Amino acid sequence: MKNRFKPNDTVMYGGHGACTLVEITSKDFGGEAKDYYVLRPAYSGSSVFYVPVDSEPLTSKMRSVKSASEIAALVSSCAAFTWKDEDRARQNELKSIVDGGGTEVLMSAFKCLVEKQKELSEIGKKLRAADDRIMRDIEKLLIEELSFSFEVDKDSLIPFLFGETELTVK
Repeated sequence: MKNRFKPNDTVMYGGHGACTLVEITSKDFGGEAKDYYVLRPAYSGSSVFYVPVDSEPLTSKMRSVKSASEIAALVSSCAAFTWKDEDRARQNELKSIVDGGGTEVLMSAFKCLVEKQKELSEIGKKLRAADDRIMRDIEKLLIEELSFSFEVDKDSLIPFLFGETELTVK
């Protein structure tokens, strides 16, 4: 199997966020040696993830970090996420987006959640706790990815996602 990634690549790994691919190594974790991507989270502690190179379900959660120009194009063309009124269906869909969604779908879901939060705030209500938690998870993932492409503080990234400011490409 051909490796899609190589050492020193920065990748997004599901809900874990931005990671550096430290190495591709062979390990024996259960009686048989396999090749693994060794990922180290870019922004949190000393954890390490071993992702079997031949595991489609796990490697499908890995994707390259988008370039600044790719992200800028997505901001203006991002399709709207459709709010589902049924809590369980909405939260299941949002959890799957956090776990393995691409940049565009993360942006779309985040924009939808922020708009819903504003709408509810205007009538004195709040997002459900589960929706708020997922919104923060999505925000973290977006901030991590965008911070690799743009040289700005994180407070500038959210207005950028809503087309309120422009950012310069590294």
